[in-house]
Amino acid sequence: MTGSRPLASLGLALGLAGLLAGCDRRQTPGPPAVHSGEGTQSATAALAVAAPRFDGPPAPPATPAKGHPRLWVRAADLPKLRARATQANPLFKELAAVTAEAAAAMDKGNIPSEGDCTHARIYCEAHAELFAFMSLVSSDEAARNDHAARARKILLYIVDRVNKGDPQDPFVRRFSTGDRARWAGESFGLTVDWIYGYLSAQDKAAIRPVFLRWAEEQLKSSTTSHDHPEPVGKLNDPAMLKEPKKRRYAVNNYFTSHMRNLTLLSLAFDEADDPPDPKPSGTYPRLRDYFANVTGAWLYMTDSILRNDARGGAPPEGFQYGPAALAYVSETLLAIQTAGEADPAKWGPQVHLDGNPFWHEFIPAHLHSLSPATPAGRLGPTHEAAWTGDGERYEYTDHIDPFTALGLHAENSGNAERLNALRWMAIHAGPGGAAALARRARSQLGQVHKRHSIMYFLLLDPAVTPTDPRPSTPLTHFGPGLGQVFARTSWGPEATWLQFQLGWEQIDHQHGDGLSFGFYRGGEWLTKERVGYGAFMGNSEQHNTLTVENDRNRRHDDPNRGELWRRGSQWPLVHTGDPRVLAKSFAQDYVYVLGDATPLYNSEYENIRDVTHVSRSLVWLKPDHLVLYDRAATGKEGRFKRFFMQTPSAAQVAGKLATATTAKGQKLFVTTVLPESAVVVAEPYKPTGTWDTKPAENETMLATLRVEPPAPMPKETRFLHVLQGAAGNATADPVTLVRTKRGTPFAGAAVKGTLVLFPVELGAVSEVHFTSLPGVTKHVVTGLSPGASYEVIRKPAGGGDEITIRAGSAAKADEGGVLTF
Repeated sequence: MTGSRPLASLGLALGLAGLLAGCDRRQTPGPPAVHSGEGTQSATAALAVAAPRFDGPPAPPATPAKGHPRLWVRAADLPKLRARATQANPLFKELAAVTAEAAAAMDKGNIPSEGDCTHARIYCEAHAELFAFMSLVSSDEAARNDHAARARKILLYIVDRVNKGDPQDPFVRRFSTGDRARWAGESFGLTVDWIYGYLSAQDKAAIRPVFLRWAEEQLKSSTTSHDHPEPVGKLNDPAMLKEPKKRRYAVNNYFTSHMRNLTLLSLAFDEADDPPDPKPSGTYPRLRDYFANVTGAWLYMTDSILRNDARGGAPPEGFQYGPAALAYVSETLLAIQTAGEADPAKWGPQVHLDGNPFWHEFIPAHLHSLSPATPAGRLGPTHEAAWTGDGERYEYTDHIDPFTALGLHAENSGNAERLNALRWMAIHAGPGGAAALARRARSQLGQVHKRHSIMYFLLLDPAVTPTDPRPSTPLTHFGPGLGQVFARTSWGPEATWLQFQLGWEQIDHQHGDGLSFGFYRGGEWLTKERVGYGAFMGNSEQHNTLTVENDRNRRHDDPNRGELWRRGSQWPLVHTGDPRVLAKSFAQDYVYVLGDATPLYNSEYENIRDVTHVSRSLVWLKPDHLVLYDRAATGKEGRFKRFFMQTPSAAQVAGKLATATTAKGQKLFVTTVLPESAVVVAEPYKPTGTWDTKPAENETMLATLRVEPPAPMPKETRFLHVLQGAAGNATADPVTLVRTKRGTPFAGAAVKGTLVLFPVELGAVSEVHFTSLPGVTKHVVTGLSPGASYEVIRKPAGGGDEITIRAGSAAKADEGGVLTF
């Protein structure tokens, strides 16, 4: 494997002009969405799987809150929270211990401090938030007063530094839109709201100009690409949703953190303390006026993406950054609810969380993203994630931020089912499970804040034992926005588990992973993508997908973009159109998915468009076999088409059979059926020495399997593989190639009594004629019309039945166009 270097930031001013017509997903009520993407190269683009219809509940009445607290916590919540604030509550015990440590450090003069104002890696403003919260919930009035005084001292210390305006001060230089504000920027708005009664008129007069300055900076932030709504100043305008790349950055972690912080800044002050400035230096004369920008620009865009482009409940940026982005959005919506501003008639449907299907799909999507078994982690037994996107460490992290924001919103809305599920997940799904709950509640996982201590206390009531939501959760899940398919055989630790991905790749931290899949059995991954961070790990060779050589790209001289071209990768950030999941079937004994990834391999920006078709048909024959049929085509001869799969060890190759062994001694058998004279190469993965070729810490996929046809490369290649997971002492089940003799061309494989057939070309099917094999008791024929009726004619013949499938009325294909008999 040759070396490569980081991809230069393709996010810088990449003007994708391709506003292309395609098959729209079903849209749900809310702000309009504009769907993009070239019609796929096949005639089956119209078969793209639509999102299920969603009818959300009506929004309850909303009355703007006049008093304090009103952000995340309401005055009406204080009696129950104070009743929980006893040493008998293990969550409060941890919260109180964290607070006592901070108070001791403050008494020693360590908080606040000069320079970057941190103590033990914790930001000063995070300590202010902690003390402000304790001023609300402590049962003792004297303690509440002391906590409020501490929070006020830290807050005013930072405000004074900002007002002095030293350009070298960390609180002045790009502070409000940088990483620190992303990680802990909620502290300022919350602290002001939570200690509002303790702030003098002079205090507020000092704080307000800082909040106005920071609010204005959000509107023009440029920390990454498109991390503020554009055009600036437009409200509730479809023009903001027109360009796919720009609108999709509305779910980027910077964009969403700016939105959360702007929400809290704009709602913290009372109107009496926020008079309009007759000569405003910013866009709006009052802090409160920025809230209209929150709802009409920021949330307008984010809500549209979540209900359309990213529909399904999973974070578009993947598992390292996505959970934070979803936390920022849900914390925004919680603040809007508790401030009494969740009024769709006033602000639009985007303020109504329960009106967006994404949040109804969040819990099943998250549960399906977690491994059946829980191998050892830093805090004890911990789930593994069905990872997508950048990852520096392959480890499931604490998700208490979105869990709590959504849980409190559910509690306020009377949604007992959602609240129960999120409480159970906060206890049992987090790193280390229930046994490590106390440590997670101490915010001891390397955070630069103590917010998690607050969140655990807010969400979990020690008098309530939540029940496991998984038994009532279906064993399959489809996320139409990102083309995600999840399926498992049970919710037990022994389950076999499948994950598939085919979504757009147009914002930071997404990878060239279209058509990639993961297969899990016996408590460990048999195969999945190789997790890593940066441009190199984002190329398609590191995922379980295809690479296809294209025209030489416009910037081939750039070592990073040129590397993507040389490897035949998909084009994250600059692909021309959207891929599509064209069909799916969830049956008792199989799962089927068909996806067209062609647009991911072409880029108008890079001036390359020679890849004419890439698609994959996948059938999981539960529990142990996967059958994959891949189609790849280019406009020119001699261009490589390669099948890549990551394995836990370098496979032993004997002819067409590759055998990899897992850490637990299980076997992964991979039989290459097509191409018939395939070149099969298995080798350990070796980083080249550059930072971005190193896999994530704890990554288990240590080797690569590569398959390609022999030279010279034809314009079109078909790959057919059968994967089998088995015990360590097992042998591979025999696999036999079957092709149709006349009618519409189909090809497939027979394994363990089941024959699976796929269309060689995607398109209309007339008749299918093939000879079955002795010992085959079940046939799975894909690529037919969903819900259509067919006739199956059998004629006994030597060596197997002659079978014809044609239009009729005796048998019906399922929702994905699969006929079984």
